[in-house]
Parts: sequence; structure tokens; C-alpha cells
Amino acid sequence: MAGKVKELVSQAKSLILGDDLRRPELWRAYVAIEYAILDLKLRHRIEGAPPPAKLTRKNAVDLALARSLLDKIDLTSDEKKLLYDLRACRDVLKSLVANYERRSTTS
Repeated sequence: MAGKVKELVSQAKSLILGDDLRRPELWRAYVAIEYAILDLKLRHRIEGAPPPAKLTRKNAVDLALARSLLDKIDLTSDEKKLLYDLRACRDVLKSLVANYERRSTTS
């Protein structure tokens, strides 16, 4: 797969490894994955691929899920599967950033 996507996924993984994770690291990981999605779509002219199912409250979104999704990303898979996996990871990170903001304003 393209070197830029690999670099961005690696960057996101390294950002969410720590135990004392703060909002800036979550945000940078989210931005890296969003940028990887954009790079993949533009480089391979992928449009119209269905996004993953939206997260609901029933789906417990936590840091372990984000780490697991990032670890499972197969950079050698076909572009549409990679795009789907990146979007799923992005949605989890986006939810974590939003939940972090709510948690920090209520405490």
C-alpha cells in the first residue's frame, strides 16, 4: 500500500499507545486516520464505497477498541477494504474525542 497511508496509520498507532492518553493525542490520531482516508480515496479514485455502520450507544467505544481496530488494519488488503477499516477506526476515534470533551466538562 502507499507509503503515506502506512506512515499515517503508524503515527496514529503510536499516538494512542500510552496509558495516560489526553485529548490532544486522540485528536492527532483522529486527524492522521482522516488524512489517510483522504489520501487513499484520492490516490486510488475510490468513491461510493459504503461507510461502516454508525456507532450506537450499545457499542461500547473505548480505547481498547480503537487500539484493536488499528492493529487489525491490513495495509496489504484491497483499497476498498482498507478504506472501510480506516473509516471504522476513524469513527471510534471521533467518538473517543467527543466523549473526552464531555467527560472533561462534567468533572
